[in-house]
Amino acid sequence: MKATDTISKIKNILGMELSKEVKEVEVKAEEVKLDTLNLENGTVIEAESFESGREVFIITEDDRVPMPIGEYTLEDGRSVVVKEEGLIDSIISTTEVEEEVIEASKEDVKAEDLATDYPTKEEFNQLKSMVEEMKTNLSEVLGSQKDQIKKLETELSAEPAAQPITHSPESKSKEMAFQISSNRVETSLDRIIKKLSK
Repeated sequence: MKATDTISKIKNILGMELSKEVKEVEVKAEEVKLDTLNLENGTVIEAESFESGREVFIITEDDRVPMPIGEYTLEDGRSVVVKEEGLIDSIISTTEVEEEVIEASKEDVKAEDLATDYPTKEEFNQLKSMVEEMKTNLSEVLGSQKDQIKKLETELSAEPAAQPITHSPESKSKEMAFQISSNRVETSLDRIIKKLSK
């Protein structure tokens, strides 16, 4: 049934006439095709088209849920940015992200910083000559010390070896025990034992 037919029936019931200006209007239902994409975790999302300002939904078994706020990575590497629930703010491709990272790293590294990190040829040659000079000084010092060490070795080898020291605790231990006991202060236990032994 057309909309105009419905309006004319209502007007007939009310006793009104249909004006000539009202034209027949047909209502056509258009089928809207929705695009679906998968996130890198396998979740299926759906939108009329994946462009900025379009609605986006997460497809579940039972229903479609507006996509929460956040940044989501698609299987193809692009990122979908949702700043307002259910609306796509932007879609970023991986090349754009890489370019942004490269530009940011270029801004961090300045040409002045690079120039101060590495010595010039003149500075390098100065350093090289200093190292060579230090090597020659060190070899002279070590050479004179080696001569002194050789002299000491020859002097020490001319002296006879020392007699080995031996320990004989038996010979002096009896005298020591007697001296220690005679110089000792007598205790009450010593006095008791002395009286018992008499």
